[in-house]
Amino acid sequence: MDNVENLEVSNQFLDEMNSMLEVKADFNSKEFDYTWIEKYETVLPYIDNILRNPKRFIVNEEEVVKVELSKKVTVESIIHLTQHTNFIQDYDDKTGDVKPSKVLNINKEESLDTYENRFIYTLLNNMISFYEKHAPLMQGESYYIDQKEAKYEANTKIGNENIKISLHFESLDKKTDSKDNNGTTIAARLKKIKTQLDGFTCTELYQTLTKMHVPIVRSPIRKTNVILKNPNFQQAVIIWNYLQSYDEESCVTVNSSTNGQDVGEIKAKFDQSFLLDYLALNALSYKKDEVTERKAIALALSRVIENILDMNDEVLEDKIKKVFGDEFRHAKERFDRRNNRITNIFNSKMNTYLKNIDTACSLLD
Repeated sequence: MDNVENLEVSNQFLDEMNSMLEVKADFNSKEFDYTWIEKYETVLPYIDNILRNPKRFIVNEEEVVKVELSKKVTVESIIHLTQHTNFIQDYDDKTGDVKPSKVLNINKEESLDTYENRFIYTLLNNMISFYEKHAPLMQGESYYIDQKEAKYEANTKIGNENIKISLHFESLDKKTDSKDNNGTTIAARLKKIKTQLDGFTCTELYQTLTKMHVPIVRSPIRKTNVILKNPNFQQAVIIWNYLQSYDEESCVTVNSSTNGQDVGEIKAKFDQSFLLDYLALNALSYKKDEVTERKAIALALSRVIENILDMNDEVLEDKIKKVFGDEFRHAKERFDRRNNRITNIFNSKMNTYLKNIDTACSLLD
């Protein structure tokens, strides 16, 4: 059968069609941004490592005091005295003994006031502020509900044949997301983060720098050797940069609703589907012949190809042929496997039946 005849039948089917499509669609969703929670959970162990072993440096406090108040005479004290001979009170030429009136006293103390520690101190305050701002907004759970309903009625005519269809289509897709892969709820994860942050504020480093009222660190971060090479500080820089650039909304809500008759592309696709349904049902026709079957196949393929071209009109003919060939081969293999299974089941049941008959006959002998 030529393409002209196919087109005439298809056009007659669609030209004679009266169809109506009522659609209803409701979409509701609430999406929380959980990425910052994951970032916190990843970096907190590294910050804990830093706070357990904070970097310190030695501070030398120099003070000139009376010799009797000096706690310890060091090399630095002697060198200072040679540079300040006015502090020499007496000198014995015979013994070489020197009696100073004052000496340099050096007190060595450890300090936590390093750039790296101030960076961590500032980072902790930023993390706490960020948590206090965003955690209260994370009440509830992410979800979406996607409901669709369509009522389609149509009738048409080909020659003396009247065709009708009535279709009621419903779809419901919904999902909630309130737990991670381990089954832990968002509320439990937030509580654990809060506990860890509170614990960090009780550490020696945090308490000491708070009392010292150290200046906060600002971007850009100074690339010291410790910050560049220490794995714990590398992770701290990652969360620092993340918080500095964060501009997402903690919660996004979407509500969309459609209700009414459709006369556009969706209805056109239902009309085409009606044609394909008719062709499938036409396989039951008592009057069908090889020509009719070829017509049905040609029309079905024609509609499928048109839909493909609607989605991508640049698709190549060779590619369509290959896809159809591959799909036909796969479908034929599935069809043959299904028929083989049916045949095997029938043969098995029949063999069992015959054995039972033989057993029953032997009991009667």
